[in-house]
Amino acid sequence: MKRLLTLILSLLVVTTIFAQTPEALLKSIEKYPNLACTIGSTYPSIPLGEVADAPKGFKPFYFSMVGRHGSRYEISQHHTCYDTFKILDKADKLGILTTEGKALYKQIAEICEAQKENDGELSALGFEQWKGIAERAFSRFSSIFRSGDIEAKSSTSMRCVLSMVTFNQTVKGLSPKTEIFQNSRKVELQMLRPLIDNPYISKDAKELCNEYRKKGAWNDERNKFLHSADASSFISKVTTNREAFINECGAKSDMNAAYLSFYTLLFAENFEKGDRALLTRLFTPKEMYNVYVYKTAMWVNAFFGRGNEYVEMRQSHMRPLIEDILGKAQAAVDSKNPHIANLRFTHDSYVGPLLSVIGYEGCVPQWSEDIEKATTSFNHALISPMAANLQIVLYRNKKGEVLVRSLLNERDAYLPIECKTAPFYPWSDFCNHINNNMNYLDGVQKRVLQKHGK
Repeated sequence: MKRLLTLILSLLVVTTIFAQTPEALLKSIEKYPNLACTIGSTYPSIPLGEVADAPKGFKPFYFSMVGRHGSRYEISQHHTCYDTFKILDKADKLGILTTEGKALYKQIAEICEAQKENDGELSALGFEQWKGIAERAFSRFSSIFRSGDIEAKSSTSMRCVLSMVTFNQTVKGLSPKTEIFQNSRKVELQMLRPLIDNPYISKDAKELCNEYRKKGAWNDERNKFLHSADASSFISKVTTNREAFINECGAKSDMNAAYLSFYTLLFAENFEKGDRALLTRLFTPKEMYNVYVYKTAMWVNAFFGRGNEYVEMRQSHMRPLIEDILGKAQAAVDSKNPHIANLRFTHDSYVGPLLSVIGYEGCVPQWSEDIEKATTSFNHALISPMAANLQIVLYRNKKGEVLVRSLLNERDAYLPIECKTAPFYPWSDFCNHINNNMNYLDGVQKRVLQKHGK
């Protein structure tokens, strides 16, 4: 009874966090400021909770996973810390920083120093995240991990490779007899990074998707938002001369300065820097919310929102990863998979679209040129923090019936499938649901190419 009550309370928390309204999202960010950092949030983005027990008589027999690398340093083309430092450094030289502004300047300088020569590398926290995920997965599914061999594949990015190795070494330490076969080869990238390395995407399809991503009208709305959203409270706390701060120090706008500072402070938590107390003093919940809207707009309106044919066409390119997941799981059902677990380590650019293609509740945002409407149609940070992971586990009873459950970031994930045993779904229904989604997306791509005479 105690476990049941804990599970119910856990589900209520998740339901509240997943609530898809601007007001609910604002409240979530007020409680968990890291949610505004979206893909830059550390793992887990909200505290972990209880998960459902399997229906009576069903035992797990196969484990499948797609995971994002763990926490990392900033990558070279997105150095918000250096951009922020330049603004504050100039403001300090002009003598227009407040006491809080000087505290921010000092903290940003420390973050920049920690960032040096570490571009894109997995941080110590990233290793710990994947060690913890492996320990908890082994605890839940030890009967699987002790029963056979594991196959693991990784993107050629070193942060993905090290995340994979950390997970595997942790499992090996808990079950020394388990054999693990791991690799990171270019030939696997068509499955692990299908949006750019999929050889079946036509040149025309790639060009149309990229042109929309760069020139879609939503981009103009996003840029307007960056220069018009209110961040006056933050500005008043860090500088005594707004005009000079904006025009002479390179801040460009209140919101741009707020975005750079906020994102730098929160992202630094990935390498155990940053100052959460300073952050909550400097930014109002509404300013944090505005950062979320700006940061999330690109992902919804260019990668995995529904309701725009170019974005849906891009999602159709996820097919190689979908086929690998379903194919190897079906082989396990048919007792033809030589491995009891298949692991894949990739990037946030693929985890988010994968969840949307499969259609998990709370993971399918609705495209809109109104970027606030688009970005508040789901809660991005809940699905794509550092070390985001989707675990798909198969169960079977003595009658040979097979159910499948999904754990998204170690929480039960639900699908729009009518089922008395949810979040455990009949395997055939699960496959049909995903295949129907893929067929729809393929149809969108066909229509788009035909419309453009391709």
